[in-house]
Amino acid sequence: MSDSFGKLLEYRLVKNSNKILRIKMTDLDVKKLTSCNSDWELNQYTFLSKIKDWETNFRKNKLYPSLADAIKLDLKLQEILNENLESKWWLERKFKSKVLSSRYVVMEKAQHISSQLNLLLDFVEWALKLNRHVMEEGLIVRDFVKDNIEVTGLNIEKNYRGKGYFTLMDHSKSLLNIYLFDINWEWSESDPEQNIKTHLVRSIPEYLIDKDIPELMEEFVRYSQPLYRPVVYVMHSDLDFPYKETMYPVALDKLQQVIME
Repeated sequence: MSDSFGKLLEYRLVKNSNKILRIKMTDLDVKKLTSCNSDWELNQYTFLSKIKDWETNFRKNKLYPSLADAIKLDLKLQEILNENLESKWWLERKFKSKVLSSRYVVMEKAQHISSQLNLLLDFVEWALKLNRHVMEEGLIVRDFVKDNIEVTGLNIEKNYRGKGYFTLMDHSKSLLNIYLFDINWEWSESDPEQNIKTHLVRSIPEYLIDKDIPELMEEFVRYSQPLYRPVVYVMHSDLDFPYKETMYPVALDKLQQVIME
């Protein structure tokens, strides 16, 4: 085989095995785990350790950032799998055994790279299956929490819904949190993405609340904020799940869903 063909094969393998989406994850180097000539046994131990951490968090009802990382990982691994399957098919078509002097000659370079591809594909398929099993646990918890968050909208009939306030009770601290939210659209790879920004404007101890929260928020809008007739969403849940890791991020997800309906 010519040296140029060998370099082309190596280029395709390195390019595809190192292809990573531009989203960073928490303490898991997917690029390293799927690089050429990896120690696949060590990679499995590393991967299993991280998956175990996520699984432990989900069973404690702590969803984030573990669930976001699991979803990103699924996307990354699926992309790596698709691209390397394409390389494998290309390799098999391009470098089949050729007949020379009535004898089959197997190109050693192609065979070596094909072997590396097979190891990579085996690892990625294994990792995908394992990650999806754990990711589904987290998604079940997320959907349960979302279904148990009630949302009541105030002043939403004729008003702009992209900016306003929402409330959420932090049961662990017995605080009613009032947030200002602002929804913007950003372009990512030619597709629009909804981006919500929030700012905590007030935390009210629960023992100081002497009226219904909708009434409290009407008073807040009337006297304590600069926006003219802003929309207000009162969010309520009896769940006492971890606030920072679960209730708050799922509430944001639910809020965006309600606004877009």
